[in-house]
Amino acid sequence: MVSNKIPELMVPANNLKILKYAINYGADAVYVGGKKFNLRSIRGNFSLDELVEGVKYAHNKGVKVYFTLNSCIHENETDDLRDYIKDLKSIDLDGIIVADLGAIELIREIIPEARIHISTQASITNHHGVKIAEKLGASRVNLAREISFDDLKVIKNKSEVEIEVFVHGALCISYSGRCMLSKYMAGRDANKGECAHSCRWNYFLMEEQRSNLFFQIQQDKSGTYIYNSRDLCLLPELNKLIGAGIDSIKIEGRMKTESYVSLVTWVYRMALDYIAEGSFTGDKIDYLIHELDKASHRNFTKGFMFSAGNNELIDNENVGYIKKYTFVGTVVGGREEYGGTVIGVRNQFNKGSILDILQPRRKPQEYRVDKIIMASNGEEADVANPNDIVVIPGIVCLDPYSILRIKK
Repeated sequence: MVSNKIPELMVPANNLKILKYAINYGADAVYVGGKKFNLRSIRGNFSLDELVEGVKYAHNKGVKVYFTLNSCIHENETDDLRDYIKDLKSIDLDGIIVADLGAIELIREIIPEARIHISTQASITNHHGVKIAEKLGASRVNLAREISFDDLKVIKNKSEVEIEVFVHGALCISYSGRCMLSKYMAGRDANKGECAHSCRWNYFLMEEQRSNLFFQIQQDKSGTYIYNSRDLCLLPELNKLIGAGIDSIKIEGRMKTESYVSLVTWVYRMALDYIAEGSFTGDKIDYLIHELDKASHRNFTKGFMFSAGNNELIDNENVGYIKKYTFVGTVVGGREEYGGTVIGVRNQFNKGSILDILQPRRKPQEYRVDKIIMASNGEEADVANPNDIVVIPGIVCLDPYSILRIKK
């Protein structure tokens, strides 16, 4: 089966502000978490009042909101979960993402009309698993990241429910994210939304009798780093995924900033638009990958789906964070008396810096900072520091959701 249907672009948001950025940069759907029972519970997330506001904003823009209840639920939490689901009943959510079978039962009992999406955390890797999910009431399944593209096509052809796949973002060293390392090393359970990202720490070997003698863990031809992972990037393969009939492509990153979410959403929106108009060529792919490289990320991989035989997932020597640009500010308004845009500063930049400005639905543009004016008193400054509110004369008519960056 070959499909020409453009899939839904689903984007993460950790708070109301980022939800608005994601929507303005082209998301078809946004997935969010509340203060309980989701796998990114360390900081941020939505109160019930914020969730109501976010859903209203999204629906006014024609965008869907999916809510995550995808943590593992222990017996002593079921009454609290029941009460929490009751609180969600009056909110017009477009779907609820779950991994725990008990959560499915409670949602069907309390909100029988709710659309249930199965999280990748459920580790479904074959069409039989998809059929069981359908029998339990699911309308969509996010497949495990470990499947191959050939298996994906078979699963899609044999499935009646919607199929969703991750196409971009951090990968976990454990099978579909079911990791025990964080709890063992930091006392924070990744399966309860408290992951300390222990797999990204630096490690050394220590000989038992020589407690002060450390050896860095390195890779050779017969081995690999014990903890490491690249970042998934299936942008070059989007045509194949669309041809397979995938219903939704998903971006990872509910702990990311508005700068990261905006850029990745912008790139994948552009890619889907190019595909829709039949112009997703090699040059366009190279251009979009170049733009993706402006976001902080680890070395890219095509993951399990397209990397068979090329050793990307085990050849992790010198893999680490790549940060070529620094997020320096967002638009907070305009000041006619200074003839420029008011910027809320996130990271330091100087007079003479070259700003790289990203705006929704437009290609990035560069602008040299020749003058910095402090918005509070009108005085000129040579440096803009974090939390400053400054005016950059000459930069006008920026979209209110613009992202400002400088090259490192």
